[in-house]
Amino acid sequence: MTPEQLEAKRQQHSDVRCGSCTACCKSDRVMLGPEDDLSAYRWHMEGPLVVLDRKNNGECVYLTPKGCGIHGKAPDICKRFDCRVLFLITPKVQRRIRIEQNPSMREVYAAGRSRLNTLEA
Repeated sequence: MTPEQLEAKRQQHSDVRCGSCTACCKSDRVMLGPEDDLSAYRWHMEGPLVVLDRKNNGECVYLTPKGCGIHGKAPDICKRFDCRVLFLITPKVQRRIRIEQNPSMREVYAAGRSRLNTLEA
């Protein structure tokens, strides 16, 4: 895929088939944007960012044993997140740095790499 196609993919609702994978729900902040109704979520400020609350273990507060507890009402960033695109747009050196900063990102990048064969333009 070209850089332009990847950027276009980032703006669309994701079609990645997650299955039982919840790596992105455990890895990092889930930022809320202007298209999200803040009254629908449990959130807090981290510097200038509005982010979903997390459990003590770092997981999204809405992650349940069966997956996303608000799947149909998830924030826009969750609807658009595609681990395959993230893997492809993040240079290898930057992936290493992100994993050093946040070891749980290893699972997100691995999930993206393992699903690359399902990515269509």
